[in-house]
Amino acid sequence: MQKGSSSEWPLIDAYGICRQTMLPVYHHPTFDSALVTQLLFGECYQINGLTSDRQWFRVYHEDTGIGGWVWAKLIKEITGDEYQKFLNQDFQSVTSPIAAIEYLGASLYLLPGSRLHFSELELFNWQDHIGFTGTFRPHASKASREEIAEIALRYLHAPFQAGGRSIFGLDEAHAFPLIFLIGGYSWISGKVPGKSVTPEEVEPGDLFVFRDLERQKTHYGLYLGAEQILWMDHRMKISDVDEWEDFLRNNSSEQVVLDSRSIIS
Repeated sequence: MQKGSSSEWPLIDAYGICRQTMLPVYHHPTFDSALVTQLLFGECYQINGLTSDRQWFRVYHEDTGIGGWVWAKLIKEITGDEYQKFLNQDFQSVTSPIAAIEYLGASLYLLPGSRLHFSELELFNWQDHIGFTGTFRPHASKASREEIAEIALRYLHAPFQAGGRSIFGLDEAHAFPLIFLIGGYSWISGKVPGKSVTPEEVEPGDLFVFRDLERQKTHYGLYLGAEQILWMDHRMKISDVDEWEDFLRNNSSEQVVLDSRSIIS
């Protein structure tokens, strides 16, 4: 049933999977709307609405807690059983800056964080039909501090792009959750995982969280060791921790909070 006088129709028990390199998700069902996020190859999503002209579907990405609108022609539906199995069984996360699969004679390029569901449940039998070039790691295996740093450094120099989740354009709000997601750790939007630690307890792989309370903005930095931190300005860069903190304090309101969090157990 249509929602009142709205041009949106609700959906239940509908699911999809990203079958291209990146799937753009928009704030509104128009191409000139803001980009909310991007889904990567192999990521699954719920479909919970569509426009009355059936040109746009509203989706929700359970792993990040982010939703928005996807053009109907890019939707690839799967069943509820497939959705649950893809989410709950182990999968491989691509770690190469750029990987590739050969599928039925065509090349498809994959980015870090793409998911490879190597099982009989996949939409194709990858062992018979796919040649894979690149590196990946099992999602069920939690990354060590050294691995998290290695994953994070793949994004060094990636330019800022609102809503971006790739080495070609990266949103700070998505960058650090994606790094930890590749490493096997969950991070729902707006809820920083792990536990607070004192600055003296911070180790490589831990996270600095700088909150501007007045402007309601949050900035992140991944500690690399030796007083070095990876963070986003106009691009992902490495600076001294003190330089990072001074920069943010000089460009923020007076009401700020600095937190240090350990996500890696």
